[in-house]
Amino acid sequence: MPEAGQECPACHRRVRAGTRFCPGCGHNLVEPALAVAGAPLPAQAAELTAGKRFVQLWDELQRLAWLFGLLLATSFVFGIFWRGIRSPWLDVMQTVVMAAIILVALAQRFRRLEFIFRIHSSSAGEAAILVGIAVVFVALAGGYFALLRHLGVPIASATGIFDRAGWPLWSVLLLVSVAPAVFEELAFRGVIQSSLERMLNARDAWLIQAALFSVLHLSPLMFPSHFLMGLCFGYMRRRSRSIYPGMLLHGCWNALVVVGEL
Repeated sequence: MPEAGQECPACHRRVRAGTRFCPGCGHNLVEPALAVAGAPLPAQAAELTAGKRFVQLWDELQRLAWLFGLLLATSFVFGIFWRGIRSPWLDVMQTVVMAAIILVALAQRFRRLEFIFRIHSSSAGEAAILVGIAVVFVALAGGYFALLRHLGVPIASATGIFDRAGWPLWSVLLLVSVAPAVFEELAFRGVIQSSLERMLNARDAWLIQAALFSVLHLSPLMFPSHFLMGLCFGYMRRRSRSIYPGMLLHGCWNALVVVGEL
């Protein structure tokens, strides 16, 4: 059992004595005991542990590569179709396909990710920090898009296709605001960030998931804004140990975009 004040080896969060799983990343803090009869020598045990650890990390890396590869391929294929078929139903189909991919990946790791679906108690100071992050994010993201408009850079409309097709506002909010907030947070701040924290340190996992999130949208103009999103939402997940704050901010930002365009 870890001693008081010891850090989690995966994400370096300080944990209390007797903690079995890290509250920050879910890492198992209890080392399996060696069998008494026929236990290997320390050097042999270290080699076996290192070999098993490498196999586990390699398997997890392959799963993450498949997840991100499928999401990227889906975004790319539907982006090609979008050039020839301007229909809101393409957005519906893309959302359904991505949701299925993400839910399968989540189901495979749910026992390890269960901690992100809990609402953890926090102090007023922690809550103030999360609110401050949200305010800074909205200010920076809003300023970035205002700068693009000031420079005359064309920005693709997120709602124009729905408006021309006469779709009701609730359907636009569902597809543009709610669905991306839920499923993208589950994929990047849930599955990807949490899995990377078991392979790397928390900082590297945080940066990599933000970079992957920006690449997924396949638009150079969106790389800075979506990298910023990934950083803010990922930090909120680390800070709160929950998926919900980032999911809420993500949905609110998308809703602001919808309202601003309509």
